[in-house]
Amino acid sequence: MNSIPVDLSRLTGLLCVAAPEPKTDLDGEQRKDRDGNHLWVTGIAVRRAGTRKASVIDVQTAAQPEGVTEGSPVGVTELDVSLWEIEGRHGLSYKAASIYPKRPGNGGSSSAAVPTPPQRERGGKAGQS
Repeated sequence: MNSIPVDLSRLTGLLCVAAPEPKTDLDGEQRKDRDGNHLWVTGIAVRRAGTRKASVIDVQTAAQPEGVTEGSPVGVTELDVSLWEIEGRHGLSYKAASIYPKRPGNGGSSSAAVPTPPQRERGGKAGQS
């Protein structure tokens, strides 16, 4: 399955909406990647820069994201997306090298600055006080 890198500079407001948990198979066993690493899945709300609507994606990692909690801003490294199809079902799968906690305003490619809206003057026409 080929994966496509995601341009994180086009996303903003990454927020953990489902804390990291083990990715399990139908028998409840934690799944592993090809190298034998246990897989984890984290729900992240993402928004394209300059838009209002957010989407939630489940992002898989080969290591447990440390310090990531529900409701916290997060950063993501090396996010890839893959298209899958099994027995007539299909969807998108997201994988990242890492997911880490992020303090608001500490920069990085996954958090764009929010522009300040222009201030409206009160009580009359522009230029009057």
